[in-house]
Amino acid sequence: MTIGSTLKGSRLLVTGVTGFLGKVWLAMVLDRVPEIGRVSVLVRGRRGDSAKARFRRVAERSPAFRPLRARHGADLFRFLDERVEVLDGDVSLPLCGLDAETARRVASGIDAVVHFAGLTDFEPDPTQAVAVNVLGGEHAADLAALSPAARMIHVSTAFVAGRVSGAVPEAIEPGLSPNGTRFDPEAELAALRAEIAEGSTRSERVAVANRRAEALGWPNIYTYTKGVSEHLLAGRTDVRATIVRPTVVESARAFPFAGWNEGINTSGPLVWLLSSWFRKLPSKPDNRFDVIPVDTVARAATVILARAIEDRAERIYQLGSSHENPMRFERAIELTALAARRMHSKPDASPLARLVLKHLDAVARPADRDPFPSLPFLRKTAQRTRGWLKELDLGEVLPPSIHREHGARLEQRIRSWSMDCRNADRTIGRIEDMLRLYQPFIHDHDYVFRTDHIRAASDALDEADRRDFGFDIETLDWRHYWLEVHVPGLETWSLPLLRNERVPEDPPLLTPANRNELHSDLSPMQLRAAEPGAAE
Repeated sequence: MTIGSTLKGSRLLVTGVTGFLGKVWLAMVLDRVPEIGRVSVLVRGRRGDSAKARFRRVAERSPAFRPLRARHGADLFRFLDERVEVLDGDVSLPLCGLDAETARRVASGIDAVVHFAGLTDFEPDPTQAVAVNVLGGEHAADLAALSPAARMIHVSTAFVAGRVSGAVPEAIEPGLSPNGTRFDPEAELAALRAEIAEGSTRSERVAVANRRAEALGWPNIYTYTKGVSEHLLAGRTDVRATIVRPTVVESARAFPFAGWNEGINTSGPLVWLLSSWFRKLPSKPDNRFDVIPVDTVARAATVILARAIEDRAERIYQLGSSHENPMRFERAIELTALAARRMHSKPDASPLARLVLKHLDAVARPADRDPFPSLPFLRKTAQRTRGWLKELDLGEVLPPSIHREHGARLEQRIRSWSMDCRNADRTIGRIEDMLRLYQPFIHDHDYVFRTDHIRAASDALDEADRRDFGFDIETLDWRHYWLEVHVPGLETWSLPLLRNERVPEDPPLLTPANRNELHSDLSPMQLRAAEPGAAE
């Protein structure tokens, strides 16, 4: 059977479609399998926007939907209305926030629940991580259990493997943690929730969750909560859960277009850091940096969904590059340095960037060897300098005549220097936190995530399906991807966020049918100005 024939007429319930991977996957499926039956998407309304309004904004403005907008033009919303049902819900709530009647109605006709929703911060507030990553998985599974097929695709992370090195199999032994400790996932969840109960501070909750994670062999709160979720699902008998474990999901190869990225993912801060004066990354040169393009993950997830609907899916699929086409950190650092050289050679680059930064090389270094000047040294210097500037009284150190003539201007300059020191202190603090959180993945452990299951499924596809959905990681040219696709994509879509700048949105798609509905907050003059072809 083909992907199209398997998914034709199928009905799905999907969470997390406003996230990076979820929206790329949904747009790809609607673009390449338009015969799909009905997709109910769970969206949480926020900031005064209903779930429907929020989804329609994604469809209208997100670059992920460019292929659909190009294909359907003014008919986009008619096409979406025929295939997509938007449900106002929240995965952290029982039945994902749906009332019992709606949950039964939706579940009664679906072939599978596809659960993308998750909190991907490495060190979030544990209360939120539990609500989204653990309880969210359970609530999505509860909806799947209400359906006749009781199928669920659960998107996790390959790094639930924890603190290990070497080959990571596509397997799970329920109740066995990464470091070999036997545990009861339900009891672990209950104990964690009791320790982070109301009344504790955020820092206290983070400390508790990190301690419990380390005791079981998980390096952070993200992998810990995702791991506990997997073990809970593995113990359920009322759903057939297929677990998908991607690695570091990054810029698209081709869909929706080369270089599309969103948010601050793992490699974005590293590229930002190595394009600055900081050129000695605490990492091991021979360790694998397991990056995978977002559209490669979306293609594979579609294959996995089709196999699940055919009741031929494996229990776990890992999606990464370290098995078939590994990139080592030495190579990643070298390519990032080349990309930084290009960035700093552009006409709008600062004189410092053109004259100094573009000539600096980047290298790996052991985590226990700080270069001079070290980050702690630089941070203390910034803090002490700011303290000295704040205590400086120009009236005491300057002659009265000079203070009267130049004092105001000098005090303004000192306030500016003090602000620079504060910003430097905060930036260095962010770097220290980032390197601490990333150390297990870029220095301590060398992961090789086996991808035998998706490779077998991909090889079984016919030629047309392999072209559209096949697992294509073995054809990825890392030099071309990194220099021509990924880093340019980060420059547009991710690095501005690290500088507290906005990233661009696509222009609104206005049609006679939806212009007033979508832009009811605009005046008639503003609506006319927003029409296609209006003067800029």
